[in-house]
Amino acid sequence: MTHSVSAAPAPAAPKLAFGIGPDGTYTLSGQIAAFVLGVLTMLLFLPLMVTAALLYTKAETVFPHDADRARRLVNWSWISITAPVVLAVLAVPVVVLVG
Repeated sequence: MTHSVSAAPAPAAPKLAFGIGPDGTYTLSGQIAAFVLGVLTMLLFLPLMVTAALLYTKAETVFPHDADRARRLVNWSWISITAPVVLAVLAVPVVVLVG
């Protein structure tokens, strides 16, 4: 009597957030984007930059245990530093047209 052993399917690799490598750290392009967007956000709206930093810091501590939650935290961090820049870029033409 022979027994066949089937290999269990390998778990799928977690989907990574923008600018994050497989080890959970920033890639070079992620570092550059975070720096540029962070500086612009700091100049436009400081509280969102602080929020983004807190979200990313929490994501670093969560990554080893729950990569999916860490990815969501990093995505919200990106939204926090991108939103004010996008709003400012959209507001400039409006102000020019109205003023």
